[in-house]
Amino acid sequence: MRRLVKQLFTGILLLAAQPLLGQSGENDRTVYLPLSNVMDAAGMATVITSKGRPADCIAPVAVTTIDGKKVVVPAKGFLIEPGTHSINGKATLDMTSCPLDDSNPDIGSMADLEVNFMPGNTYFIGFYHKPANTLEWKLVVWHVE
Repeated sequence: MRRLVKQLFTGILLLAAQPLLGQSGENDRTVYLPLSNVMDAAGMATVITSKGRPADCIAPVAVTTIDGKKVVVPAKGFLIEPGTHSINGKATLDMTSCPLDDSNPDIGSMADLEVNFMPGNTYFIGFYHKPANTLEWKLVVWHVE
């Protein structure tokens, strides 16, 4: 009986939390959805974060904040409502093509990337890490379709 109650309670919590996973804030909500929500894609912009270009020193990004609020979004990318939004996150760098030349390897935190997302467009976002000075490394939109 306890096991059944525990399973039911867990299912209820997941159902209750599901609508909140793609929204942040109270009145100033930024709506973002997983890429798998093709039915809800009309009027949204697509953000791809899982593709980098190692030869051009652009690494994939794991988005952790949108509009200054902590978020959990799919690693491959997500849909976001049109408008200007700021994005930040973490990157795993492939230093094979772009070795670290700076004598000061302290990277620190990166500035937010502010993008005006247009409905129907796809934005490829990555972390550019080519300059010898690590202070010049930054998030970039490296391709728009």
